[in-house]
Amino acid sequence: MRGRATVPVDTVAAFLAQINDALCSAGPDAALAHIAAALGTLVADAPVYFGVYRRDAPPLVMGPDAGDEWNRSYSDGHYLLDPSYEAFLRMTQSICLLPRDAFPRDFRSSEFYLTFYRPHGMVDEVCYLLRLDADRAAYVSVMRLGGSRAFSSAECQRLGMALPAVEAAMRHACQLHAPATPVDDAGRALHRHLSAAMESFGRDTLSERETEVMRLLLKGLAPKVVGRMLDIAPGTVRNHIKSIYTKLDVRSQAELLAAFFEVLGARG
Repeated sequence: MRGRATVPVDTVAAFLAQINDALCSAGPDAALAHIAAALGTLVADAPVYFGVYRRDAPPLVMGPDAGDEWNRSYSDGHYLLDPSYEAFLRMTQSICLLPRDAFPRDFRSSEFYLTFYRPHGMVDEVCYLLRLDADRAAYVSVMRLGGSRAFSSAECQRLGMALPAVEAAMRHACQLHAPATPVDDAGRALHRHLSAAMESFGRDTLSERETEVMRLLLKGLAPKVVGRMLDIAPGTVRNHIKSIYTKLDVRSQAELLAAFFEVLGARG
């Protein structure tokens, strides 16, 4: 089709075979492995991570990497600042977030990216957000790590076109996983505490406008983007940032982020 990337017939066949195996799997781990293999037929050298976003609890991480340090720290509070989580809170239907959609402008130069994503080698990401119900969405994160190149336009098109098949297979995997996932009151309590910590961070000392600026800085937005979003002049943004740093006794965006996660850790 015009404007679409051409996908070889054998690639399509291999992809659909893996999706079919995922839909026929009797256990969640097998289903996730087949979904990862299916996506591997479309893009090479791209590890896949799985989980479920929840409005009232931290993300539920699934798959063989669920217990590693990166995923543990993600569920311990880093998810609150992730653009993908922000997109989940706004979504009304399943979507495939391409790199230009998943991250705000200048995100890769933000302190959040540099302190959380970059040390783990994340170069690029395409993220499926697959709506399960009003309060949950499965996520399938396809990443390029280490010295890999970013996703090409053709690869992004391939992944985008795979959305319906990935959604069907991931719904099946989540249904298989659900019986092993009891109601987690402790997780809900942790989410409430973390969300309250984010809401209260700096409120005792910052003005309402400074609080708005500070939260956008925490989410990785550059000062010039903050100014555009809040419709305030660059000089005014700089003055707000200077005041925020002084009141919170930090000297940089890196120290601001560190102070925030220190509060999250204590609150959690």
